[in-house]
Amino acid sequence: MKTSYALLGLLASLAIPAHAERKPNILVIVADDLGWGELTSQGIAKDIPTPNIDSISRNGIRFTNGYVSGPYCSPTRAGLLTGRYQQRFGHEFNPGPPTEANQAVGLSLQETTIGDRLKSAGYATGWFGKSHLGNAPEFHPQKRGFDEFYGFLGGAHSYVDPGQGVNAVLKGTEPVKDPGYLTEAFAREAASFIERKKDEQWFVYLPFNAVHAPLETLEKYESRFSSIQDTKRRKFAGLLSALDDSVGTVLNKVRELNLEEDTLIYFFSDNGGPTPSITSGNGPLKGYKSQTSEGGIRVPFSVQWKGTIPAGKTEDRPVIQLDVLPTSLAAAGVEADPAWKLDGVNLLPYLKGEKTEAPHDALYWRFGQQLAVRKGDWKLVKSVADGNARGGAGKASVEEAKLYNLKDDIGEKNDLAAANPDKVKELTELWNQWNSSLVDPKWHPNGPRRGNRNNNSGSEVTSNASRTGPWKSGDVLSSADSPDVAGKAFTVAAEIEAGDAPAGVVVEQGGAARGYALHVTEGKLAFSVRASGDLSTIASTEALTPGPHKLEAVVSAAGEVTLKVDGKTVGEGKLQGGVDRRPGEGLTVGHGGRTAVTGRDGNREFTGKVSQVTVNVL
Repeated sequence: MKTSYALLGLLASLAIPAHAERKPNILVIVADDLGWGELTSQGIAKDIPTPNIDSISRNGIRFTNGYVSGPYCSPTRAGLLTGRYQQRFGHEFNPGPPTEANQAVGLSLQETTIGDRLKSAGYATGWFGKSHLGNAPEFHPQKRGFDEFYGFLGGAHSYVDPGQGVNAVLKGTEPVKDPGYLTEAFAREAASFIERKKDEQWFVYLPFNAVHAPLETLEKYESRFSSIQDTKRRKFAGLLSALDDSVGTVLNKVRELNLEEDTLIYFFSDNGGPTPSITSGNGPLKGYKSQTSEGGIRVPFSVQWKGTIPAGKTEDRPVIQLDVLPTSLAAAGVEADPAWKLDGVNLLPYLKGEKTEAPHDALYWRFGQQLAVRKGDWKLVKSVADGNARGGAGKASVEEAKLYNLKDDIGEKNDLAAANPDKVKELTELWNQWNSSLVDPKWHPNGPRRGNRNNNSGSEVTSNASRTGPWKSGDVLSSADSPDVAGKAFTVAAEIEAGDAPAGVVVEQGGAARGYALHVTEGKLAFSVRASGDLSTIASTEALTPGPHKLEAVVSAAGEVTLKVDGKTVGEGKLQGGVDRRPGEGLTVGHGGRTAVTGRDGNREFTGKVSQVTVNVL
């Protein structure tokens, strides 16, 4: 058979470039607890180079007003995966015991995820990293539209210990015995998936747990920052540097496979930085993680699609992580059905310059008593940082909200509500209308709080003592009435009558997610702090003898503890950190609360009497 070279030449001339023939791959990279001011591309903090993450901005678009719909972990992820405000389906807080019996705790099974939608469009789907969207089998990522999963189901995790039980590192559903340093492991597994699926359309969801506490890093990362004197900041620098290297591992794999022009890439954080606990900074923004001030909800946010959207551009129009799903579907050629009731919008026409208006008329937040609405440059807000709302559960109300012009006042310093009543009224009406479309939370932070630890009614704590003390065994304060020790130095003092085998909780504020406890374990006085599920403890060097004693713990904001018995120092040390946020559960004396701060001693009653307890904020 004679070959027609003219025909071959004609076919070659008609060939379409590979990147124009296929739907784009989609890579969504999420950092954990990374503050708005940290990346060097943000131009604020410059002590920790982040060249790989910065390359996404350099090759694409950096949003100066990038937001997330929740000021902490799980709600943001629920909104991201559904493209809908998570408050529409009751996912307002991190998972906790449900408000109703037999109610499933996790990302609503009535919601369709981005994994479901892209898998239906022919994409190979992989999830590598943190979930925090439910521990039960029905919430497993491979039941929510993802072909492969390598990660953990909980909210926080050690970087060096694989864990066990419900929070083990899993490959599929099987525990991994030795994943290595977790930040590197997630990048390694994502890069492997991309290599294996290089001839298919793929979607990779890569939610790192870096730079969330604990501050566990490797010497090879920490040694890069020997010039940083503050130990906590140096370890944080190691966490962030490891994250940047690992992002580079995945980006380099995309480049190596010549897929860069075929890949739509997003990078953002799940919330602002919790600065007191890990030093992650929010630059000039007010507030931190878990607050509706800008420091809790405005995040580093960039997107890259080489050859399709501009490179090296800064975009000031507000966007939100809810936009990732509809933008990705549009890129994949999937038309969004109005019946899906998405709150996010397709950003591609805005990024390409086809639309010049703002993608959103307004953006909204509700987080217990905290709330916010932003329209244009104006923001109406109630936040813990402003002092006009409490953290934890509670009903939100726009009364006494503060008004800021973010264009002129990015730090939310000048309340303009009194001078602009019409703008307050406009934003109030917008927020109230949006709020009327939401449902009540399906669970509250740390679950329902109970005054009687044997009461399973689910009713909220009712304080049975004064807010200022002194307190005695059996006294209980609600979370709202308990001392506000978050980010502060304080002392805890008590008078006790110890039994023959002293043990149990003297005083506790908080629970299994966050709080502190003065307790006796193995006969020794101890002080413990739990933050984001992680426990650290300082114990005395001497056993506590039976009989009357005066106890005291002096705690610095950074977590330095001095323990005293009858005026004598019996123990000193540095915890992993102080109490970084207000505990969601209240204060109990002579026993632990509904969930245990200490874990080890649990809810054990003190084997003796406790009186004259005081907590003094310094």
